[in-house]
Amino acid sequence: MDKVRSDFVDWMKAVGMFLIVFGHFFGDPFNQFTQPVYPKQLGVAMFVFIMGWGLGKVNSTHYQVGYNRIFPMFFWGGIIALFISMISFFAIQDLAESNYAPLFLGINVIFNFFPANPTTWFIGTYLHIILLWVIVFRHIKITPIVLFLSLIFEIVFRSYFINDNSIFIAYMSLPNWLTLFLLGMYMCQQKDHSSSSGLMVRVIGWAGFLIIWAITLNNFDVSNRFPFKSIEISSQFINALTTSSIVSVVYLANTLFSIAVFSRIKAGRIVRFFSRNTIIVFIGHMPLYFVLEPIVRVVFPSGWPKRLCIVLIMYIGLSWLSELLHKWIKVDSIKKWGWEKITRFVPKLAKP
Repeated sequence: MDKVRSDFVDWMKAVGMFLIVFGHFFGDPFNQFTQPVYPKQLGVAMFVFIMGWGLGKVNSTHYQVGYNRIFPMFFWGGIIALFISMISFFAIQDLAESNYAPLFLGINVIFNFFPANPTTWFIGTYLHIILLWVIVFRHIKITPIVLFLSLIFEIVFRSYFINDNSIFIAYMSLPNWLTLFLLGMYMCQQKDHSSSSGLMVRVIGWAGFLIIWAITLNNFDVSNRFPFKSIEISSQFINALTTSSIVSVVYLANTLFSIAVFSRIKAGRIVRFFSRNTIIVFIGHMPLYFVLEPIVRVVFPSGWPKRLCIVLIMYIGLSWLSELLHKWIKVDSIKKWGWEKITRFVPKLAKP
């Protein structure tokens, strides 16, 4: 009998969140395995794929589904933005207004910089993905042809903004993540395997891919830009197109490897614990870092011990805080109350 599909989802969310936290505080030699992107971006890729996988299975009221997905992200994003504003105002007389841009229809993606809290950018992109599903993709059957056309559009769109030196727009905009999302919708009927047979082969295959990738890309001139490195082989246009194409390959290849591996591992209580606390960890770990880094520095002045200590606090400690906050604040009840108020004024939203 097949295992519950949530094992696969929980693993990707837990590991994806770890990659994001780890990637913010550890650089080389790990960055070489995923260039021209950074390891933390693979965590985002996993989350986007999971969004597509979850929405691809939806048959109920689409407006309510979209609302249910958006509400927790905006709720916690708003609370953390307010908290940062209060701290920043008393510390440096700055309200950190850019953290609110994603909450206003995700307008942050049109600016070529991250908000004050660097991870807040994803709230805007998340909103755009959900809205695109509600308006367009829930009506479309995702086929290999649709995936191929999406991939071409994604590469061209991303390369245009890279060539224009609007690299943050290239990264935050929905097209950068489009094919991953549609791949999730396409694969939503996949099932976890009932045994772990073939697991080690897949783990070794993934590790081998990462090593070969690092060796291959290290032979090229790769400039150390952010959020995408740049592969320098010819003119600016060719460099942008090449970089954009390879970004898509890195996203898709590593996501597919993660599916092959995690669909064969049962998720236990620890994995589920980290999986259900990803939103607060995602949005809150960078602000917490700015608060705790001076304290950690007293014990570990620098180097890997300091970085490891910070990662453990950000990932494990913040997950525990998230668990407590969810017990104290009944977000589901607030979400339900909000939906009842909305549908009272716009009844048609409650219809399929």
